[in-house]
Amino acid sequence: MKSKFYKKSNKAALWGFLFLLLFFPLACKSAPPAVSGSRSVTGALRGYETIVAENTLSLYPEMVGKSPGMVIRLSMLDVPEQESVNKFIPDALYQGKSLIEYADEKIHSYDTKYIAMRDVAAKFPDMSNDVLNWHYSEVYTLDAGTPKLAVVSLDKEYYTGGAHGMKQKDYFVFDLEEKRQLALKDVIRGETFDQLDDHVEAALRTLMEIPDWIPLTERGFFDNSIEKMEDFFLNPQGLGFQWDPYEIAPYVMGTLEVVIPYKDIEELFTPRGLVLVAELRR
Repeated sequence: MKSKFYKKSNKAALWGFLFLLLFFPLACKSAPPAVSGSRSVTGALRGYETIVAENTLSLYPEMVGKSPGMVIRLSMLDVPEQESVNKFIPDALYQGKSLIEYADEKIHSYDTKYIAMRDVAAKFPDMSNDVLNWHYSEVYTLDAGTPKLAVVSLDKEYYTGGAHGMKQKDYFVFDLEEKRQLALKDVIRGETFDQLDDHVEAALRTLMEIPDWIPLTERGFFDNSIEKMEDFFLNPQGLGFQWDPYEIAPYVMGTLEVVIPYKDIEELFTPRGLVLVAELRR
């Protein structure tokens, strides 16, 4: 089984570099790397590169062209040698593993789950191929960058059987001077969290066009009070929060995301938070 790695620089050139990884003694067809245009990374993280790992696996290799299959694609951020001072960022993104170790384990895990579907399909011969065509992707993106701050998002999209696929999103906010990932309490004063909750609920009501006097549960939410999430982000417009399907509302309501303007919550920020935000808003 072949897993393909290739690297794209932020200068719109492909850095040809392939790693051949063997996970199982099974035949499979690997699609050629699909190279797309590379994006430009600015600010303090100018040197970042995008590393792509992908793998295609046929459930029944002997059924050439007719077998259901699974495609895994990981688009990850890497730090070049000259930016080793910021190595703490990929350490946080990839749970302390090297980028290749992380991709290795992720692909191996999903390959194992998918191969196990052979036994399941054998017990249910009428199972549709649609249910057996799986996909999994992760895309790491640098959303904002200044000499002091970096905001990275992780978009996951996958289908592993069932009624529909799923999407998930996570944010990582990094202080480049203090060399650490920030928690919400690092930018918002803890004693003001209740006030922040009120702003979050108001922003969601505005997004979904729900008047103050109507309980949120009457418009599909699971609860009438919406609290902020630890999974926050910062952008030039404000402080943002995001909820995946099923976190606070049904799948049909999709991904929910709000951004609270800085002018509405400036007094809630910590001194360090104000410093980071000031540079981001320039």
